[in-house]
Amino acid sequence: SCTIENTALALGDPVAIEQVIHNLLSNALTALEQINGRERTLCVSISEGTQAARIRLSVRDNGPGVSPELAERLFEPFVSGHPGGLGLGLSLCQTLIEEMGGQLGVQTVKPGAEFYFELPAAEKEPS
Repeated sequence: SCTIENTALALGDPVAIEQVIHNLLSNALTALEQINGRERTLCVSISEGTQAARIRLSVRDNGPGVSPELAERLFEPFVSGHPGGLGLGLSLCQTLIEEMGGQLGVQTVKPGAEFYFELPAAEKEPS
């Protein structure tokens, strides 16, 4: 069973949010396929955003990570960090998140990468 202690409500289109989460998880799993000889880790977390009244969802993996040069261009169409990748997923995700008033980003973690998006927070429902 799962107990939810805190709720985080964000404003946005559920279908678009599902698409973004699917893409971030798919990318993380592809990165993890490149690991040999150590445990693979994937972590999804939801927290308060870096700005007031924002909700942040992060997908972190311990794969090979993203070079700083690639990170600068990763959200451009046709730029991919995966061999054979089309480079359209993150570009589409950025468009979807920005249309909902949010932001999408990446940060390097050792080892791996953390992709995240932040959306405006909804008012909490009264208990």
